[in-house]
Amino acid sequence: MITQNWMKIKDAADKGSKLLFPIGVIEEHGPHLPLGSDIYYSSRICELVKAELESKGQETLIVPGYYWGINFCTGAFPGSFSLKPETMMQVLFEIFENLNSFGFLEVYCFNYHGDSHHVNTIVAAIKRANSELGMKVKLVLEAMDLQLFGWNEDEDFLLVSNPPYPSEWFEEEPVEERELYDIHAGAFETALMNHICPEYVDLNKAKAMKSSSLSADGLNKWLAGGESTKEVVPLGYAGNPAGYEAVFKHVKEMLDLQAADIAERIVNPING
Repeated sequence: MITQNWMKIKDAADKGSKLLFPIGVIEEHGPHLPLGSDIYYSSRICELVKAELESKGQETLIVPGYYWGINFCTGAFPGSFSLKPETMMQVLFEIFENLNSFGFLEVYCFNYHGDSHHVNTIVAAIKRANSELGMKVKLVLEAMDLQLFGWNEDEDFLLVSNPPYPSEWFEEEPVEERELYDIHAGAFETALMNHICPEYVDLNKAKAMKSSSLSADGLNKWLAGGESTKEVVPLGYAGNPAGYEAVFKHVKEMLDLQAADIAERIVNPING
């Protein structure tokens, strides 16, 4: 969107173009990954979905990325910016108001920051935009993450994606990691960032880092936030960065599967 002039924005709105909205945070991701990891991920998925939609004849625009979110768990680390929920909700709602005033109604939000305070604030802004502005705004969420928030596939504020990932991908994880939680700046995110923006990834550090994947007790300390999080992960990563290579070989295919599935569900919605 930001590369277009205002007349092209008006033309796109007049044609009923869909909008893709990357959302993330600026947050520490260990000593080997950039603060902007989540917004880089959201932005790349938007680019891939845009290409898929346009191959289906659906014109789309990508909204400028939003990254002033909530970092409850990692907020005690330098570099992790965090807003109050009411501030974030109001800013997001006013962004939706602007998009609505331009003539857009259909917006798909892509967020890859799992903090529940952050996600619930996005949903609050989406619900308000849909209710007060008559918009059709949805949060794109993978089916595997529904249980984290107590949702199912019927919520009208969600577009639930379920890419056909090969089952063998999930069998390649090292045995010693299978009962632990690799949730932040670990194998997956290290592999992902090395694919999206390798110039910002310190692989030498990643290869030398010991696993800090979390036990159930460690996860509870992580979720408590603040100094409790720093106690359990003093270097700011909760995972196994050195294991990125096993994941890296699948990253491109994974992103392509995500984008294709999301685009198909936007064009042919299951629950409207």
